[in-house]
Amino acid sequence: MLTEKGKISVTQLAFMIFPAILATSILSVPGITMHYAGHDMWISPIWGSLVGLATIGISLGLERLYPGKTIMQSSTLIIGWFPGKLFGLMYLGFLPHLTGLIIRGYGEFIASNALPKTPLFVIMGTMVVVCMINVRLGIEVVGRTSQVFVTLVVVLLCLIFVLLTKELRPEEMLPFMERGIVPSLKGAVAPAAWFSEYIVLAFMLPYVNRKKGLTRTMLFSLLFTTVAMTVTNLICLFLIGDLTDSFAYPVMVAARYITIADFLQHIESIIIAIWIFGIFVKISVFLYIFATSTAEWFGLNDYKPVVAPLAFLCMVFAYWIVSDSASAANLVSSSANVYTLVLLLVFPAILYGIALLKKLWKRNRGDGAKADSGGRE
Repeated sequence: MLTEKGKISVTQLAFMIFPAILATSILSVPGITMHYAGHDMWISPIWGSLVGLATIGISLGLERLYPGKTIMQSSTLIIGWFPGKLFGLMYLGFLPHLTGLIIRGYGEFIASNALPKTPLFVIMGTMVVVCMINVRLGIEVVGRTSQVFVTLVVVLLCLIFVLLTKELRPEEMLPFMERGIVPSLKGAVAPAAWFSEYIVLAFMLPYVNRKKGLTRTMLFSLLFTTVAMTVTNLICLFLIGDLTDSFAYPVMVAARYITIADFLQHIESIIIAIWIFGIFVKISVFLYIFATSTAEWFGLNDYKPVVAPLAFLCMVFAYWIVSDSASAANLVSSSANVYTLVLLLVFPAILYGIALLKKLWKRNRGDGAKADSGGRE
């Protein structure tokens, strides 16, 4: 039984997922991929998108095997009630961790680039309150706000890219694969961790009203996200070159290159606007998943009463898991990326594999029973 009666369209789902992946990755991925892949950093998101493709396949596969069930609900049907509850509990521990990290990343970015004298609690708290209200209003409201804000994000992002074209130095791309394919694969671990967040589909597909064209829309969403991440890496590479990994937020540095006739300057404020719009949708999506999953795990009929306490818990996690900005940087390290991939890709893949084996076993058992009955006749 779902804890939400509202429904969204396939398009709205795509609008919700796009910033859920790109909002945080657009600032962090360029520096990380440059560190490992060097001048081949632009290839890394392409390799990483294969994880996104696998995660989409797992989510759609679970939906086809158990229609109308979220991954929290289908897990008890696949591996049994008690193991399924443990599986769900694992995500109830991971979701506040991930949401708290997103909130803290937002606070650190705004504090360091826009509001240095404003207390971090105020910056994070105001965003969490707004997202909490958005989530309590239901998935339909979250879907509609996502359509509005993601449209603004795409327009502003394209504006930034267009204004930077005169400053680009494409020769920074060379030498191409100087050290072979391995560096770009190492650099792909970080983008892959972000692409694994497509597992949100497994939590949200039951709320889609008409699923016609679902696979095509999700694949287009993946392509669009991959292109946006690749272009962002290329822009940073062409502008900053080998120094890309020396900046915490390379895209902000790139935006400062924009100046037109000494009139149009300080465009980095657009990057801040993109971040705020995108992070609003991302926190709303993950808080919604956390609230509905908690309600499903405890057997509640409505998720709304738990939204406020869980939002507060995410704020607590934002302080608990990160003590300062240096600690926040460590949470997007290689080990953290592997940790994310295990939880968002490996475990759902194992669950889906067990579901396929169960279906195959039941089919073979049914065929054997039919053959036995036919033999007796």
